[in-house]
Amino acid sequence: MQPASPHTAETPYDVIVVLGAAVWPQGQASPALRRRVLHAVDLLQRGYATSLLLTGGVGKYPPAEARVMQHLAQASGIPPSRIVLEERATSTLESACRCHPLLRQHGWTRVLLVTDGYHLKRALFAFRRCGTPAVGSAVPGPSARRVEQRWYDYGRESCAFVWYGLRLLPCFWPRR
Repeated sequence: MQPASPHTAETPYDVIVVLGAAVWPQGQASPALRRRVLHAVDLLQRGYATSLLLTGGVGKYPPAEARVMQHLAQASGIPPSRIVLEERATSTLESACRCHPLLRQHGWTRVLLVTDGYHLKRALFAFRRCGTPAVGSAVPGPSARRVEQRWYDYGRESCAFVWYGLRLLPCFWPRR
């Protein structure tokens, strides 16, 4: 399928939501953050959506992840008018909850969520539980070069998914 132009009714998504990752000292983007933004920029430039919503607050090092992503996107040719920032979330679940009102405010209902492959299932679970029926796009290729790092990423993700399930489980039970 040939992607539609960003200014036609056939654009498959309204917005691409990019989940944050670590910012390194002196405000440098980590490899994960850079991969996610560049993948989203590529999708946007190919006409998959008209806007970017960049989410991520301040972690170990400032500035906010969303702000670093904004600089990367603009350096790749994305005009500021097509970028919206959410600069407070410090977890995937918090990003999902904080993005939901921004999506509604802009009237965006068709959401493409960008993150690394190992993270995508939990991210989609969080966004859907917060009321956003997103579709996912994993960054192509492995997220880490070393096998040990990939094992760590998937192990951490498995534990986090169970934690999210337990945190959100009461949402399934009726109140007494």
